[in-house]
Formats: sequence, C-alpha cells, structure tokens
Amino acid sequence: MREKGLIIGGYLFSTNKDYNEAKEEYESIHFLHSKADLTDARTALKLYIKLIENRTFHTIIGYTFLKELQGTILNSGIVKEEDIDGIYIPAQETYNADILSLEKYKLLTEKQKYRIRKTRIINIFLLITILGMLIIAVFTDKSVYADFENKIVNRYSTWEEELNNREQELIQREKALDGMNTLE
Repeated sequence: MREKGLIIGGYLFSTNKDYNEAKEEYESIHFLHSKADLTDARTALKLYIKLIENRTFHTIIGYTFLKELQGTILNSGIVKEEDIDGIYIPAQETYNADILSLEKYKLLTEKQKYRIRKTRIINIFLLITILGMLIIAVFTDKSVYADFENKIVNRYSTWEEELNNREQELIQREKALDGMNTLE
C-alpha cells in the first residue's frame, strides 16, 4: 500500500521537519541542475568540493546528489577515488523506544517519590496530632470537669436531703394529724 504525503524523490519522510529540509535540498539540487552543466567533470568537481566543505546537505536527497556528483567525477578519471573527499554523514539522533520509556518511567518514579514523601509527612503530622490529643485526654487535670460534676451532684444531693427531710416532716405531721383524728 502506498503512503502519500511526505514523499520527495521516492523517499518517505517520517516527520514534517525532515520532509521540509529534504524539500529545500531537492529544490536546491534542481536549481543547480538548471544553472550548471553537471555532466562536465571539472564543473562537477568544483561544485562537489564546495558542497562537501560547507556540509550543505543533511538528508538522503542531498547525499544521493553528492554520490551522483562523485560518480561523475570518478568515471571521468580526473581524480582518483582515494584523492576525493568522502561524503560526511553526521551521526543521527536515534531514539530507542526503550531509552525513552525508561526516561519516562524515571520521571514518573521521581514524581511518585515526591508524592509519597508528601503523604508520609502529612501522615506523620496527623499521627502526632492524634497522639497529642490522646496524651492530653489521659494526663490532663480533669478537675475543671470534676468540679462542675461535683457541684451538680452536691446540689442534687442537697436537694434530695431537703426533700427527704420535708417528706419526713410531712409524714410526721400526717401521723400527728391521724393521731388527732383518732382521738376525736
């Protein structure tokens, strides 16, 4: 199945950046073809030397063009193969999926460690707060509450005693009144 879109000179490019760079090189090569006779070995040699020194091309489109120039020069015999400069191809940045995922997981691990650290600090703070409340509950002077309780209990016990005394008086009065009623 043929993919459409980022194709130049029969090469399919995976990113827009690479495609745009190759497109510029492709247009430059067509311009050079229109302005210079590249079948002439001497013209091809001058152009080749200048392009190699400036490291003008960075994509497969440019490298293919340089290889064609090199072939024209070598086939003419004006320069031997060992005397001509080679085509410089810089190391390409390759991103291994394992390295990327490892870096991603390292970053996630660092974030997770930071979150765990924060939750531990919060948990320790809450634990200290709860322990403090328990210590206060166990060891504090309960006299304030005890005083209120004792005052209320004493008040009720005083009332109870008064009520009992009044009840006894009423019972005695009733007996006295009953005793008077029986005498009459």
